[in-house]
Amino acid sequence: MGNTPDRAGGERDDDSWDFQVDVTDSRRAMAYLVAPGSADYIRIMTVLESSLTDLTPAEIAALVSASGPAMADDLVQKRLDKLKDWTAATGRSDPARIRRHADILARNWRWSATPAGRQVHRFYTTVLAATPTMREIPLPSLARIVESVEKLAAAVHSTRRDDAAVAELIGRLFTGHDDLDAALVGAEDSLAGLADRFDLDHDATSELKGLLVDYATHVAGELDRGTQRAHDLLHRLLQPHFATLAAVAVAGSQARALIERGALTASKGGRVSDWEGLMAWCDPHTGRSSRFALRLVRALPGMHANLRRLHSSASYGTGRARSLLLAKACLDERYGTAILLAATGDHKWRKLYGEAEDTDLASNPMWRGGPSVELPELLRTTGRTGARGRAPAARDDAAARAAVQAARERRVAEHAAALTEILAAEPGQKLSARAATVALAALMTAVRAGLSRGTTDRRVGTRDGLSCTLFHTGEGIGALIAPTWRVLLPGRRPVFHLPGQWAARPRQTRPDLAVRAVAIFERADQAARP
Repeated sequence: MGNTPDRAGGERDDDSWDFQVDVTDSRRAMAYLVAPGSADYIRIMTVLESSLTDLTPAEIAALVSASGPAMADDLVQKRLDKLKDWTAATGRSDPARIRRHADILARNWRWSATPAGRQVHRFYTTVLAATPTMREIPLPSLARIVESVEKLAAAVHSTRRDDAAVAELIGRLFTGHDDLDAALVGAEDSLAGLADRFDLDHDATSELKGLLVDYATHVAGELDRGTQRAHDLLHRLLQPHFATLAAVAVAGSQARALIERGALTASKGGRVSDWEGLMAWCDPHTGRSSRFALRLVRALPGMHANLRRLHSSASYGTGRARSLLLAKACLDERYGTAILLAATGDHKWRKLYGEAEDTDLASNPMWRGGPSVELPELLRTTGRTGARGRAPAARDDAAARAAVQAARERRVAEHAAALTEILAAEPGQKLSARAATVALAALMTAVRAGLSRGTTDRRVGTRDGLSCTLFHTGEGIGALIAPTWRVLLPGRRPVFHLPGQWAARPRQTRPDLAVRAVAIFERADQAARP
Protein backbone atom coordinates (compact mmCIF):
# COMPACT_ATOMS: atom_id res chain seq x y z
CA MET A 1 0.00 0.00 0.00
CA GLY A 2 2.85 2.37 0.78
CA ASN A 3 6.61 2.74 1.09
CA THR A 4 8.66 3.73 4.14
CA PRO A 5 12.37 4.42 3.56
CA ASP A 6 15.01 3.18 5.97
CA ARG A 7 15.67 5.14 9.16
CA ALA A 8 19.45 4.93 9.14
CA GLY A 9 19.69 8.71 9.25
CA GLY A 10 17.94 8.93 12.63
CA GLU A 11 14.38 9.59 13.81
CA ARG A 12 12.05 11.38 11.43
CA ASP A 13 8.68 12.97 11.90
CA ASP A 14 5.76 10.75 10.96
CA ASP A 15 4.55 13.18 8.29
CA SER A 16 7.97 13.17 6.56
CA TRP A 17 7.73 9.46 5.79
CA ASP A 18 6.95 8.54 2.21
CA PHE A 19 3.62 6.75 2.75
CA GLN A 20 1.68 6.55 -0.49
CA VAL A 21 -1.73 4.91 -0.88
CA ASP A 22 -2.10 3.68 -4.43
CA VAL A 23 -5.56 2.08 -4.28
CA THR A 24 -8.64 4.12 -5.12
CA ASP A 25 -11.45 1.86 -3.93
CA SER A 26 -12.85 1.32 -0.43
CA ARG A 27 -9.52 -0.11 0.74
CA ARG A 28 -8.26 3.50 1.13
CA ALA A 29 -10.33 3.77 4.32
CA MET A 30 -8.07 1.16 5.98
CA ALA A 31 -4.84 3.09 5.35
CA TYR A 32 -4.84 4.83 8.75
CA LEU A 33 -4.47 1.46 10.53
CA VAL A 34 -0.99 0.87 9.06
CA ALA A 35 0.18 4.43 8.34
CA PRO A 36 3.00 6.04 10.37
CA GLY A 37 1.45 7.55 13.48
CA SER A 38 -1.43 5.08 13.35
CA ALA A 39 -1.94 5.40 17.12
CA ASP A 40 -2.96 9.06 16.64
CA TYR A 41 -5.30 8.21 13.78
CA ILE A 42 -6.94 5.43 15.80
CA ARG A 43 -7.53 7.75 18.77
CA ILE A 44 -9.09 10.38 16.51
CA MET A 45 -11.27 7.82 14.73
CA THR A 46 -12.43 6.48 18.09
CA VAL A 47 -13.67 9.94 19.03
CA LEU A 48 -15.34 10.50 15.65
CA GLU A 49 -16.99 7.07 15.60
CA SER A 50 -18.42 7.39 19.12
CA SER A 51 -19.67 10.99 18.70
CA LEU A 52 -23.33 11.59 17.90
CA THR A 53 -22.65 15.04 16.39
CA ASP A 54 -20.00 16.56 14.14
CA LEU A 55 -16.97 17.97 16.00
CA THR A 56 -14.54 20.78 15.36
CA PRO A 57 -10.77 20.08 15.46
CA ALA A 58 -10.55 21.87 18.82
CA GLU A 59 -13.26 19.69 20.30
CA ILE A 60 -11.60 16.56 18.88
CA ALA A 61 -8.25 17.60 20.37
CA ALA A 62 -9.87 18.12 23.79
CA LEU A 63 -11.59 14.72 23.74
CA VAL A 64 -8.47 12.91 22.49
CA SER A 65 -6.28 14.60 25.13
CA ALA A 66 -8.78 13.73 27.87
CA SER A 67 -8.49 10.00 27.15
CA GLY A 68 -4.71 9.81 26.68
CA PRO A 69 -1.57 11.80 25.92
CA ALA A 70 -2.22 15.40 24.89
CA MET A 71 -2.45 16.14 21.18
CA ALA A 72 -2.08 19.68 19.79
CA ASP A 73 -4.76 21.26 17.62
CA ASP A 74 -2.37 21.59 14.67
CA LEU A 75 -1.47 17.89 14.81
CA VAL A 76 -5.17 16.98 15.00
CA GLN A 77 -5.80 19.13 11.91
CA LYS A 78 -3.03 17.35 10.00
CA ARG A 79 -4.38 13.94 10.97
CA LEU A 80 -7.91 14.95 9.94
CA ASP A 81 -6.68 16.10 6.52
CA LYS A 82 -5.00 12.71 6.02
CA LEU A 83 -8.13 10.86 7.14
CA LYS A 84 -10.18 12.88 4.67
CA ASP A 85 -7.74 12.03 1.89
CA TRP A 86 -8.10 8.33 2.82
CA THR A 87 -11.94 8.61 2.80
CA ALA A 88 -12.15 7.61 6.48
CA ALA A 89 -13.40 11.03 7.69
CA THR A 90 -15.22 13.95 6.16
CA GLY A 91 -15.37 17.64 7.06
CA ARG A 92 -17.58 20.52 6.03
CA SER A 93 -18.01 24.10 7.03
CA ASP A 94 -20.65 25.11 9.56
CA PRO A 95 -22.82 27.94 8.14
CA ALA A 96 -24.03 28.83 11.62
CA ARG A 97 -20.48 29.75 12.67
CA ILE A 98 -19.41 31.80 9.64
CA ARG A 99 -18.89 35.40 10.76
CA ARG A 100 -15.77 36.30 8.81
CA HIS A 101 -13.49 34.93 6.12
CA ALA A 102 -11.37 32.97 8.61
CA ASP A 103 -14.39 30.91 9.66
CA ILE A 104 -14.39 29.24 6.24
CA LEU A 105 -10.95 27.74 6.89
CA ALA A 106 -10.59 24.02 7.68
CA ARG A 107 -9.88 24.62 11.34
CA ASN A 108 -13.49 25.70 11.80
CA TRP A 109 -15.00 22.81 9.90
CA ARG A 110 -17.04 20.18 11.64
CA TRP A 111 -15.78 16.60 11.17
CA SER A 112 -17.36 13.15 11.31
CA ALA A 113 -16.42 9.63 10.22
CA THR A 114 -17.60 8.39 6.85
CA PRO A 115 -19.68 5.18 6.64
CA ALA A 116 -16.63 3.29 5.35
CA GLY A 117 -14.49 4.76 8.14
CA ARG A 118 -17.04 3.72 10.76
CA GLN A 119 -17.14 0.16 9.46
CA VAL A 120 -13.35 -0.08 9.35
CA HIS A 121 -12.97 1.29 12.87
CA ARG A 122 -15.67 -0.98 14.29
CA PHE A 123 -13.93 -3.91 12.66
CA TYR A 124 -10.67 -2.79 14.26
CA THR A 125 -12.14 -2.37 17.76
CA THR A 126 -14.15 -5.60 17.73
CA VAL A 127 -11.73 -7.93 15.92
CA LEU A 128 -8.20 -6.54 15.60
CA ALA A 129 -7.72 -4.56 18.81
CA ALA A 130 -8.21 -7.57 21.09
CA THR A 131 -8.91 -11.28 20.96
CA PRO A 132 -12.67 -11.54 21.44
CA THR A 133 -14.31 -14.58 22.97
CA MET A 134 -16.40 -16.29 20.34
CA ARG A 135 -20.08 -16.46 21.23
CA GLU A 136 -21.98 -19.70 21.23
CA ILE A 137 -23.48 -20.98 18.01
CA PRO A 138 -27.21 -20.10 17.99
CA LEU A 139 -28.99 -23.30 17.03
CA PRO A 140 -32.41 -21.57 17.36
CA SER A 141 -31.39 -19.49 14.34
CA LEU A 142 -30.89 -22.74 12.41
CA ALA A 143 -34.37 -23.83 13.46
CA ARG A 144 -35.79 -20.51 12.23
CA ILE A 145 -34.01 -20.96 8.89
CA VAL A 146 -35.47 -24.44 8.37
CA GLU A 147 -38.93 -23.36 9.52
CA SER A 148 -38.91 -20.29 7.26
CA VAL A 149 -37.81 -22.33 4.22
CA GLU A 150 -40.58 -24.88 4.85
CA LYS A 151 -43.22 -22.15 5.15
CA LEU A 152 -41.91 -20.39 2.04
CA ALA A 153 -42.09 -23.63 0.07
CA ALA A 154 -45.73 -24.02 1.09
CA ALA A 155 -46.56 -20.33 0.46
CA VAL A 156 -45.00 -20.20 -3.01
CA HIS A 157 -47.01 -23.18 -4.22
CA SER A 158 -50.24 -21.95 -2.64
CA THR A 159 -53.05 -20.79 -4.92
CA ARG A 160 -53.63 -17.71 -2.72
CA ARG A 161 -50.21 -16.27 -1.98
CA ASP A 162 -49.92 -13.59 0.70
CA ASP A 163 -47.01 -11.38 -0.41
CA ALA A 164 -46.82 -9.59 2.95
CA ALA A 165 -46.44 -12.89 4.83
CA VAL A 166 -43.89 -14.10 2.26
CA ALA A 167 -41.83 -10.91 2.66
CA GLU A 168 -41.90 -11.33 6.43
CA LEU A 169 -40.71 -14.94 6.10
CA ILE A 170 -37.89 -13.84 3.78
CA GLY A 171 -36.72 -11.25 6.30
CA ARG A 172 -36.85 -13.80 9.11
CA LEU A 173 -34.96 -16.35 7.00
CA PHE A 174 -32.04 -14.10 6.15
CA THR A 175 -31.91 -12.57 9.64
CA GLY A 176 -31.47 -16.05 11.12
CA HIS A 177 -28.91 -16.88 8.42
CA ASP A 178 -26.83 -13.76 9.20
CA ASP A 179 -26.93 -14.54 12.92
CA LEU A 180 -25.83 -18.14 12.41
CA ASP A 181 -23.18 -17.33 9.81
CA ALA A 182 -21.67 -14.59 12.00
CA ALA A 183 -21.33 -17.10 14.86
CA LEU A 184 -19.74 -19.75 12.64
CA VAL A 185 -17.16 -17.36 11.20
CA GLY A 186 -14.18 -17.78 13.46
CA ALA A 187 -15.85 -20.32 15.75
CA GLU A 188 -14.35 -23.25 13.87
CA ASP A 189 -10.91 -21.65 14.04
CA SER A 190 -11.28 -21.00 17.77
CA LEU A 191 -12.46 -24.53 18.56
CA ALA A 192 -9.85 -26.16 16.34
CA GLY A 193 -7.13 -23.92 17.75
CA LEU A 194 -7.76 -25.19 21.26
CA ALA A 195 -6.67 -28.67 20.24
CA ASP A 196 -3.32 -27.35 18.98
CA ARG A 197 -2.32 -26.09 22.41
CA PHE A 198 0.16 -28.22 24.32
CA ASP A 199 0.29 -26.13 27.50
CA LEU A 200 -2.86 -27.55 29.07
CA ASP A 201 -3.10 -29.31 32.41
CA HIS A 202 -5.47 -32.11 33.42
CA ASP A 203 -8.44 -29.82 34.12
CA ALA A 204 -8.01 -27.80 30.95
CA THR A 205 -7.67 -30.94 28.85
CA SER A 206 -10.84 -32.40 30.37
CA GLU A 207 -12.62 -29.15 29.57
CA LEU A 208 -11.26 -29.29 26.02
CA LYS A 209 -12.48 -32.86 25.59
CA GLY A 210 -15.95 -31.93 26.79
CA LEU A 211 -16.03 -28.89 24.51
CA LEU A 212 -15.02 -30.71 21.34
CA VAL A 213 -16.82 -34.00 21.90
CA ASP A 214 -20.00 -32.96 23.71
CA TYR A 215 -20.67 -29.46 22.38
CA ALA A 216 -18.92 -29.05 19.05
CA THR A 217 -19.84 -32.44 17.63
CA HIS A 218 -23.44 -31.95 18.78
CA VAL A 219 -23.55 -28.58 17.02
CA ALA A 220 -21.97 -30.11 13.91
CA GLY A 221 -24.63 -32.83 13.84
CA GLU A 222 -27.48 -30.36 14.26
CA LEU A 223 -26.03 -28.12 11.56
CA ASP A 224 -25.64 -31.05 9.20
CA ARG A 225 -29.25 -32.19 9.63
CA GLY A 226 -30.76 -28.71 9.52
CA THR A 227 -28.82 -27.39 6.54
CA GLN A 228 -29.40 -30.61 4.60
CA ARG A 229 -33.14 -30.19 5.10
CA ALA A 230 -32.99 -26.51 4.08
CA HIS A 231 -30.83 -27.26 1.02
CA ASP A 232 -33.20 -29.99 -0.13
CA LEU A 233 -36.20 -27.64 0.05
CA LEU A 234 -34.32 -24.79 -1.63
CA HIS A 235 -33.09 -27.05 -4.44
CA ARG A 236 -36.30 -28.95 -5.12
CA LEU A 237 -39.10 -26.48 -4.39
CA LEU A 238 -37.79 -22.92 -4.27
CA GLN A 239 -35.02 -22.70 -6.87
CA PRO A 240 -37.43 -22.14 -9.80
CA HIS A 241 -39.03 -19.30 -7.82
CA PHE A 242 -35.90 -17.37 -6.72
CA ALA A 243 -36.73 -14.44 -9.04
CA THR A 244 -40.30 -14.31 -7.72
CA LEU A 245 -39.15 -14.34 -4.09
CA ALA A 246 -36.61 -11.57 -4.78
CA ALA A 247 -39.33 -9.45 -6.40
CA VAL A 248 -41.66 -10.02 -3.45
CA ALA A 249 -38.90 -9.00 -1.01
CA VAL A 250 -38.27 -5.75 -2.92
CA ALA A 251 -42.00 -5.04 -3.26
CA GLY A 252 -42.48 -5.41 0.48
CA SER A 253 -39.64 -3.00 1.30
CA GLN A 254 -40.32 0.56 2.50
CA ALA A 255 -37.58 1.84 0.15
CA ARG A 256 -38.91 0.15 -2.94
CA ALA A 257 -38.67 3.27 -5.17
CA LEU A 258 -35.08 3.97 -4.14
CA ILE A 259 -34.09 0.34 -4.69
CA GLU A 260 -35.61 0.28 -8.16
CA ARG A 261 -33.74 3.48 -9.07
CA GLY A 262 -30.44 2.07 -7.84
CA ALA A 263 -29.98 4.58 -5.00
CA LEU A 264 -30.11 1.83 -2.37
CA THR A 265 -29.28 -1.86 -2.37
CA ALA A 266 -32.03 -4.24 -1.36
CA SER A 267 -31.64 -6.14 1.87
CA LYS A 268 -30.76 -9.81 1.71
CA GLY A 269 -33.38 -11.74 -0.18
CA GLY A 270 -34.03 -8.96 -2.70
CA ARG A 271 -31.63 -10.38 -5.29
CA VAL A 272 -31.46 -13.78 -6.95
CA SER A 273 -27.77 -14.00 -6.01
CA ASP A 274 -28.76 -13.86 -2.33
CA TRP A 275 -30.87 -17.00 -2.73
CA GLU A 276 -28.17 -18.77 -4.71
CA GLY A 277 -25.64 -17.88 -2.01
CA LEU A 278 -28.00 -19.20 0.69
CA MET A 279 -28.36 -22.50 -1.19
CA ALA A 280 -24.57 -22.75 -1.52
CA TRP A 281 -24.19 -21.98 2.19
CA CYS A 282 -26.54 -24.86 3.03
CA ASP A 283 -24.88 -27.33 0.65
CA PRO A 284 -24.26 -30.57 2.62
CA HIS A 285 -20.92 -31.19 0.86
CA THR A 286 -19.27 -27.80 0.42
CA GLY A 287 -21.33 -25.47 2.62
CA ARG A 288 -20.34 -23.70 5.80
CA SER A 289 -21.74 -26.38 8.12
CA SER A 290 -19.89 -29.20 6.35
CA ARG A 291 -16.61 -27.27 6.57
CA PHE A 292 -17.28 -26.62 10.25
CA ALA A 293 -17.75 -30.34 10.95
CA LEU A 294 -14.65 -31.20 8.90
CA ARG A 295 -12.49 -28.78 10.88
CA LEU A 296 -13.71 -30.32 14.14
CA VAL A 297 -12.91 -33.83 12.93
CA ARG A 298 -9.42 -32.68 12.03
CA ALA A 299 -9.03 -31.14 15.48
CA LEU A 300 -9.69 -34.39 17.36
CA PRO A 301 -6.25 -35.97 16.61
CA GLY A 302 -4.61 -32.94 18.17
CA MET A 303 -6.70 -33.38 21.28
CA HIS A 304 -5.71 -37.07 21.46
CA ALA A 305 -2.04 -36.09 21.18
CA ASN A 306 -2.60 -33.73 24.10
CA LEU A 307 -4.07 -36.54 26.17
CA ARG A 308 -1.19 -38.89 25.31
CA ARG A 309 1.31 -36.22 26.30
CA LEU A 310 -0.34 -35.73 29.67
CA HIS A 311 -0.53 -39.48 30.26
CA SER A 312 3.17 -39.97 29.54
CA SER A 313 4.46 -36.94 31.44
CA ALA A 314 2.32 -36.72 34.56
CA SER A 315 1.43 -38.74 37.64
CA TYR A 316 2.14 -42.47 37.22
CA GLY A 317 2.92 -42.22 33.51
CA THR A 318 6.62 -41.34 33.87
CA GLY A 319 9.37 -43.94 34.20
CA ARG A 320 10.65 -42.28 37.36
CA ALA A 321 7.25 -42.49 39.04
CA ARG A 322 6.85 -46.16 38.08
CA SER A 323 10.34 -46.98 39.38
CA LEU A 324 9.62 -45.32 42.71
CA LEU A 325 6.33 -47.21 43.01
CA LEU A 326 8.15 -50.48 42.26
CA ALA A 327 10.81 -49.74 44.87
CA LYS A 328 8.16 -48.90 47.45
CA ALA A 329 6.26 -52.11 46.68
CA CYS A 330 9.45 -54.19 46.98
CA LEU A 331 9.90 -52.97 50.57
CA ASP A 332 6.87 -54.95 51.64
CA GLU A 333 7.96 -57.72 54.03
CA ARG A 334 5.46 -60.25 52.77
CA TYR A 335 5.13 -59.66 49.02
CA GLY A 336 8.25 -57.64 48.20
CA THR A 337 10.22 -60.59 46.78
CA ALA A 338 7.30 -61.82 44.68
CA ILE A 339 6.75 -58.31 43.30
CA LEU A 340 10.41 -58.00 42.33
CA LEU A 341 10.35 -61.40 40.63
CA ALA A 342 7.19 -60.53 38.75
CA ALA A 343 8.52 -57.13 37.64
CA THR A 344 11.98 -58.21 36.47
CA GLY A 345 11.66 -61.85 35.47
CA ASP A 346 9.69 -61.41 32.22
CA HIS A 347 11.82 -58.66 30.68
CA LYS A 348 14.88 -59.00 28.48
CA TRP A 349 16.77 -56.04 29.94
CA ARG A 350 19.25 -56.64 32.79
CA LYS A 351 20.07 -53.08 33.74
CA LEU A 352 18.74 -51.57 36.97
CA TYR A 353 19.34 -48.04 38.16
CA GLY A 354 22.08 -47.77 40.81
CA GLU A 355 24.84 -45.52 42.00
CA ALA A 356 27.39 -44.67 39.32
CA GLU A 357 31.06 -45.41 40.00
CA ASP A 358 32.25 -42.59 37.75
CA THR A 359 32.29 -39.34 39.77
CA ASP A 360 32.19 -37.24 36.60
CA LEU A 361 28.71 -38.39 35.73
CA ALA A 362 25.71 -36.30 36.69
CA SER A 363 23.96 -37.04 39.94
CA ASN A 364 21.00 -38.41 38.01
CA PRO A 365 22.38 -40.30 35.00
CA MET A 366 20.08 -41.51 32.25
CA TRP A 367 18.93 -45.11 32.36
CA ARG A 368 21.07 -46.08 29.37
CA GLY A 369 24.08 -44.28 30.83
CA GLY A 370 23.84 -45.83 34.29
CA PRO A 371 25.81 -48.82 35.62
CA SER A 372 24.95 -52.35 34.53
CA VAL A 373 23.78 -54.91 37.08
CA GLU A 374 23.81 -58.59 36.08
CA LEU A 375 20.71 -60.44 37.25
CA PRO A 376 21.33 -64.04 38.29
CA GLU A 377 20.00 -66.67 35.93
CA LEU A 378 17.96 -68.28 38.70
CA LEU A 379 16.24 -64.96 39.42
CA ARG A 380 15.29 -64.49 35.78
CA THR A 381 14.21 -68.13 35.38
CA THR A 382 12.08 -68.02 38.52
CA GLY A 383 10.52 -64.78 37.37
CA ARG A 384 9.59 -66.30 33.99
CA THR A 385 8.25 -69.64 35.19
CA GLY A 386 7.53 -69.40 38.89
CA ALA A 387 4.56 -68.13 40.85
CA ARG A 388 3.88 -64.40 40.92
CA GLY A 389 2.73 -64.40 44.52
CA ARG A 390 -0.77 -64.62 45.86
CA ALA A 391 -3.53 -63.93 43.38
CA PRO A 392 -5.19 -60.56 43.88
CA ALA A 393 -8.48 -60.48 45.67
CA ALA A 394 -11.64 -60.08 43.66
CA ARG A 395 -12.70 -56.51 43.17
CA ASP A 396 -15.33 -55.37 45.62
CA ASP A 397 -18.32 -54.50 43.49
CA ALA A 398 -20.89 -54.46 46.29
CA ALA A 399 -21.68 -50.79 45.66
CA ALA A 400 -22.25 -51.43 41.94
CA ARG A 401 -24.50 -54.42 42.68
CA ALA A 402 -26.47 -52.35 45.17
CA ALA A 403 -26.93 -49.56 42.61
CA VAL A 404 -28.07 -52.05 39.96
CA GLN A 405 -30.49 -53.68 42.40
CA ALA A 406 -31.90 -50.30 43.43
CA ALA A 407 -32.43 -49.35 39.79
CA ARG A 408 -34.10 -52.70 39.11
CA GLU A 409 -36.44 -52.27 42.09
CA ARG A 410 -37.27 -48.73 40.99
CA ARG A 411 -38.19 -49.95 37.50
CA VAL A 412 -40.35 -52.71 38.96
CA ALA A 413 -42.16 -50.21 41.19
CA GLU A 414 -42.72 -47.81 38.29
CA HIS A 415 -44.05 -50.66 36.14
CA ALA A 416 -46.43 -51.77 38.89
CA ALA A 417 -47.69 -48.21 39.32
CA ALA A 418 -48.21 -47.98 35.54
CA LEU A 419 -50.23 -51.22 35.52
CA THR A 420 -52.40 -49.94 38.37
CA GLU A 421 -53.03 -46.67 36.52
CA ILE A 422 -53.95 -48.47 33.28
CA LEU A 423 -56.36 -50.90 34.91
CA ALA A 424 -58.08 -48.09 36.85
CA ALA A 425 -58.42 -45.71 33.87
CA GLU A 426 -61.64 -45.22 31.94
CA PRO A 427 -61.70 -45.88 28.15
CA GLY A 428 -60.16 -42.94 26.29
CA GLN A 429 -58.70 -41.39 29.46
CA LYS A 430 -55.29 -39.67 29.13
CA LEU A 431 -52.49 -41.71 30.77
CA SER A 432 -49.09 -40.69 32.08
CA ALA A 433 -46.05 -41.13 29.85
CA ARG A 434 -44.88 -44.30 31.63
CA ALA A 435 -48.34 -45.89 31.72
CA ALA A 436 -49.02 -45.02 28.09
CA THR A 437 -45.75 -46.67 27.01
CA VAL A 438 -46.66 -49.91 28.83
CA ALA A 439 -50.19 -49.85 27.40
CA LEU A 440 -48.87 -49.19 23.88
CA ALA A 441 -46.66 -52.30 24.03
CA ALA A 442 -49.64 -54.51 24.88
CA LEU A 443 -51.86 -52.73 22.35
CA MET A 444 -49.41 -53.21 19.46
CA THR A 445 -49.08 -56.89 20.36
CA ALA A 446 -52.87 -57.22 20.02
CA VAL A 447 -52.88 -55.24 16.76
CA ARG A 448 -50.36 -57.61 15.19
CA ALA A 449 -52.03 -60.75 16.58
CA GLY A 450 -54.70 -62.72 14.76
CA LEU A 451 -58.20 -63.48 15.98
CA SER A 452 -58.41 -65.40 19.23
CA ARG A 453 -59.21 -69.08 18.84
CA GLY A 454 -62.96 -69.73 18.88
CA THR A 455 -63.91 -66.04 18.47
CA THR A 456 -64.69 -63.77 15.53
CA ASP A 457 -64.57 -60.30 17.11
CA ARG A 458 -61.51 -60.04 19.33
CA ARG A 459 -57.69 -60.06 19.28
CA VAL A 460 -55.65 -60.56 22.45
CA GLY A 461 -52.06 -59.51 23.06
CA THR A 462 -49.97 -59.77 26.24
CA ARG A 463 -46.77 -57.85 26.99
CA ASP A 464 -44.88 -57.16 30.26
CA GLY A 465 -47.64 -58.38 32.59
CA LEU A 466 -50.51 -56.58 30.81
CA SER A 467 -53.06 -57.96 28.35
CA CYS A 468 -55.05 -56.01 25.80
CA THR A 469 -58.20 -57.32 24.11
CA LEU A 470 -59.06 -55.45 20.92
CA PHE A 471 -62.76 -55.76 20.08
CA HIS A 472 -64.08 -55.08 16.55
CA THR A 473 -67.18 -52.85 16.89
CA GLY A 474 -67.30 -51.55 13.30
CA GLU A 475 -68.11 -48.03 14.45
CA GLY A 476 -66.55 -45.35 16.61
CA ILE A 477 -62.84 -44.79 17.23
CA GLY A 478 -60.94 -46.30 20.13
CA ALA A 479 -58.03 -44.29 21.50
CA LEU A 480 -54.92 -44.61 23.66
CA ILE A 481 -53.95 -41.09 24.77
CA ALA A 482 -50.56 -40.03 26.19
CA PRO A 483 -49.32 -36.51 27.09
CA THR A 484 -47.44 -36.08 23.79
CA TRP A 485 -49.12 -38.53 21.40
CA ARG A 486 -52.17 -40.70 20.86
CA VAL A 487 -53.08 -43.88 18.96
CA LEU A 488 -56.44 -44.07 17.18
CA LEU A 489 -58.17 -47.39 16.36
CA PRO A 490 -60.98 -46.88 13.81
CA GLY A 491 -63.87 -49.27 14.39
CA ARG A 492 -62.20 -50.98 17.36
CA ARG A 493 -62.16 -50.66 21.15
CA PRO A 494 -59.21 -51.68 23.36
CA VAL A 495 -59.81 -53.19 26.81
CA PHE A 496 -56.83 -53.66 29.17
CA HIS A 497 -56.82 -56.39 31.81
CA LEU A 498 -54.49 -58.76 33.64
CA PRO A 499 -53.14 -61.81 31.79
CA GLY A 500 -55.34 -64.89 32.03
CA GLN A 501 -58.57 -62.92 32.49
CA TRP A 502 -61.39 -63.02 29.96
CA ALA A 503 -62.52 -59.51 29.00
CA ALA A 504 -66.24 -58.95 28.64
CA ARG A 505 -67.09 -57.71 25.18
CA PRO A 506 -69.03 -54.49 24.54
CA ARG A 507 -72.71 -54.58 23.73
CA GLN A 508 -72.30 -54.56 19.96
CA THR A 509 -69.43 -56.30 18.16
CA ARG A 510 -69.07 -57.46 14.59
CA PRO A 511 -67.03 -60.23 12.95
CA ASP A 512 -63.48 -59.09 12.19
CA LEU A 513 -62.55 -60.01 8.62
CA ALA A 514 -59.27 -58.01 8.42
CA VAL A 515 -55.93 -59.81 8.62
CA ARG A 516 -54.35 -57.04 10.68
CA ALA A 517 -55.89 -54.27 12.75
CA VAL A 518 -55.20 -50.63 11.79
CA ALA A 519 -53.65 -48.21 14.31
CA ILE A 520 -53.01 -44.51 13.58
CA PHE A 521 -50.27 -42.73 15.54
CA GLU A 522 -50.50 -38.94 16.01
CA ARG A 523 -48.26 -36.38 17.72
CA ALA A 524 -49.44 -34.01 20.42
CA ASP A 525 -49.73 -31.00 18.09
CA GLN A 526 -51.89 -33.03 15.70
CA ALA A 527 -53.90 -34.49 18.57
CA ALA A 528 -54.70 -30.97 19.83
CA ARG A 529 -56.52 -30.07 16.60
CA PRO A 530 -60.29 -30.45 16.58
